[in-house]
Amino acid sequence: MRPPGTGLERASYLLFFALLVAVRLPRVFLEGRFWAEEGRVHFENAWNMPWLDALLFSYAGYLNLTANAAGLLARYLPPLWAAPYVSTGLALIIQCLPAVLILTSRLDWLRHRAVLVAALLLIATPPHSEEVWLNSVCSQYHLTLSAGLILALESRGGLVGVLRLAVLLLATLSAPMSWVLAPLFALRAVLERTGPRFRQLLVMALGVAIQLIWFFAPIPGREVGISPALLGAIALAKQVIIPLVPNPLDSKLIGLFARDFSMAGGPLWPLAVVAGLFAFLAWGALRLPKEVPLWFLLAGGIIATGAYAGSLGNKADLLAVLSGNRYAFGPQVLFGLTVLGLAMLLRGKARLWARAVVVWLLAVGMWGYFAFAGSGQVQNGPAWRPEAQKWEQDHNYVIKIWPYGWKMHLPPKQR
Repeated sequence: MRPPGTGLERASYLLFFALLVAVRLPRVFLEGRFWAEEGRVHFENAWNMPWLDALLFSYAGYLNLTANAAGLLARYLPPLWAAPYVSTGLALIIQCLPAVLILTSRLDWLRHRAVLVAALLLIATPPHSEEVWLNSVCSQYHLTLSAGLILALESRGGLVGVLRLAVLLLATLSAPMSWVLAPLFALRAVLERTGPRFRQLLVMALGVAIQLIWFFAPIPGREVGISPALLGAIALAKQVIIPLVPNPLDSKLIGLFARDFSMAGGPLWPLAVVAGLFAFLAWGALRLPKEVPLWFLLAGGIIATGAYAGSLGNKADLLAVLSGNRYAFGPQVLFGLTVLGLAMLLRGKARLWARAVVVWLLAVGMWGYFAFAGSGQVQNGPAWRPEAQKWEQDHNYVIKIWPYGWKMHLPPKQR
């Protein structure tokens, strides 16, 4: 395996990644769409509010700066018929950040062409992740993943270091799931005692402080906390079965035990299985305590725990195969990268087993990608331009957006 040479070659990998994302949901670009709160909240706010109020609007108890900015850009830059393309374009840029972080790493084992491609595929093809792609609202989950990658990857100075600090600040101001990584950033800064790590911790602390002081507020329906038994069942479904079992067998397996759980909990055996698998990965990662797989693993574990404990609504509903996969996306990628790192850094039979798991993860992900890309299983709705034309003809018309059942109210206003 040879390392990639020029910046142009790395740019081609980034283009490959962006195309994978775009082709997964072709109707988004062919027809245009605002997705749920992307239109109903953030674009509507940009349409109706002064721009600064819309930029700093706190929704669902926290500031999502990325979604607010996307709504404003879509409101002021293009004509109405093209507005969703601006929001979608910004989302695509944000969602390419994890790929940029991987491609700018100087880790020796990540510089091989085949390994780079595998890492990019692990990011782009997690099963049942259609909800998180190509919309600005769910870009927060990619920013959370980016924060986890920055924690795990080697520290950098220069332009790459500045980019990482900017991504961390944007993550904390857009993605509350990223906040749970702050203790790990503190731990890594203390262990390494380097300027880049302390700067990362400072930026992380600044962003979290801004959110907690000025924007954060508890909301009905978001109860923080979860029974250990239910947490184990959700983790087994989202982080083990879905990545490892091809669709539709994954939903059948999850269905075998999902009915046994409620908010109060359930049997403990899924928790024991998940704990055993995590301990097995930790055993492999601790054989390389100074390498990145350990930090990938810790980041994935703390994000998954925080996400499921703080999720909206009835947490037992997450046991449905298509429910709440946005919460699972970042941990799924980080656990996959953990195994990829072990496959490159371990020796002997452990390396062979890790490589076999990586190949299987890629096979399951690509099966789901090609079999169900653009199928509308999770996301579907009306084409944007006909809806915009109806509004142009009658400003009392209520615009329908994705998914079906969501609507957007735009009073007449000079653009």
